[in-house]
Amino acid sequence: MNRLIVNFLAGFLACFLLTQCTSLHSGDGTRTSRLKEIGYEPVPLQKVADDSRYSAVFKVNGEPMRFLIDSGANSTDVDQKLASSVGLRSRGGVKVITRGALGREISSGRGTGSLQIGSMIAHEFPFTLAPSHGRKTSTSSYAGQVGLDALSATGTLIDIPAAQMWVPGPKSARGRNPHSGALGSRSGLGKKVLKLGTAGRLPHLILSSSLNGHLLTWVVDTGAEVSVMAAESFDKFKIPSRATNSRMIDASGDRIALRHARLENLRFGDVNIAVFDLSVAPLGQVQQYFRDGRGRPVDGILGMDFLTTGAALLDSGSGLLYMGLPQR
Repeated sequence: MNRLIVNFLAGFLACFLLTQCTSLHSGDGTRTSRLKEIGYEPVPLQKVADDSRYSAVFKVNGEPMRFLIDSGANSTDVDQKLASSVGLRSRGGVKVITRGALGREISSGRGTGSLQIGSMIAHEFPFTLAPSHGRKTSTSSYAGQVGLDALSATGTLIDIPAAQMWVPGPKSARGRNPHSGALGSRSGLGKKVLKLGTAGRLPHLILSSSLNGHLLTWVVDTGAEVSVMAAESFDKFKIPSRATNSRMIDASGDRIALRHARLENLRFGDVNIAVFDLSVAPLGQVQQYFRDGRGRPVDGILGMDFLTTGAALLDSGSGLLYMGLPQR
């Protein structure tokens, strides 16, 4: 009997960039020196043309491939054709169902191999072998996406302002003992530290906020160019919005029109964003499958615009988001 594995993917590509008016960028920062001090090593990230998201070249079974860095996905996907070329074979009897943010199901296979990020190697790592769509999707410019499973397996941190990932080196606690677990909270990595939750039984990272005294929760997603609030949540606030000509493209290639809106005094713990520009779109499928710690549907997705403006460092393994470069 076939074994069914269900993964829910929240990463998607929007067609334009938004900016926020509140920044945590002041100070030259000591984050790099602090990470080196605790034994972490940098892995450079890049941006391809017309894409504000980060990607990097990693090795699959020893062969280099460029992957999108996608904290909004719980699995690490590789295009089926490319997977076959490096010896990743589908395991018979295993079927993986993934979903784009707009709900379309994608049937994939499963294969195992080695994944190398910097000096860290995950052996017998489970890859999702995704079919080629033959059309533009949020990941079609890449060999695939690196999701939360790979970030956890390698202890990787994502440093947005430095355009780097950080992996445990031989001098780190994890480098000396692969079973030492997550890094945990450390000083000198950010001005503010925000604790992340998970989406119930799913590993996706959830950040809580408040707007006018009302709770809003968000999926933290480096695979999204811009932040998007679910229309189902946004419309309850009676805040003005305007139509745009832009479209959101999800992991299956489906598209949907975006509205533009502005939130004022959105608070994430003791971090206040005076003006937060974002997109609004129906996200019924995301709300159906992603729940916060209270069991309520999430209200949106925080993308690269939020993380860039906030000079964020994401430690998904520890469930921490550092905001703002620390001052010297």
